[in-house]
Amino acid sequence: MLDFVAFSLFEFGNDMIFVLKIFMLLTIISFVWQHLGKGPIAIVVIAGLAYLMLMSPFAWFFESTYILMTLLMFGIGGVLIDFVFAFPGIGAGMESQVGSGKDLAERSGKFAEGRERMHPPKTRLPPPI
Repeated sequence: MLDFVAFSLFEFGNDMIFVLKIFMLLTIISFVWQHLGKGPIAIVVIAGLAYLMLMSPFAWFFESTYILMTLLMFGIGGVLIDFVFAFPGIGAGMESQVGSGKDLAERSGKFAEGRERMHPPKTRLPPPI
């Protein structure tokens, strides 16, 4: 029973690696077609990148980088940025440079007043008869 569970877990891992390689291949094709077109040079570049990123001894590096970039694109990067701005003392060990935002509100209000002084609002013309 234990052998079957271990075997099925390894098979699931192998299937996920296969799916990851398919997505990487589609990403390579899309990237090259957008930047080089669909000519013979693009096909050579696709073949070279596909070998380098999927079948070379360094494929583990490219696959892990692809997973990291995909997760960042799905919003993990946004969550990390929120943590940096919400809790700046945790990572940096210093106080936030922005503060509470009161100084920003004061500066933006002064900017709006100056803009209205330089460019007063235009009066509306009466509708044509």
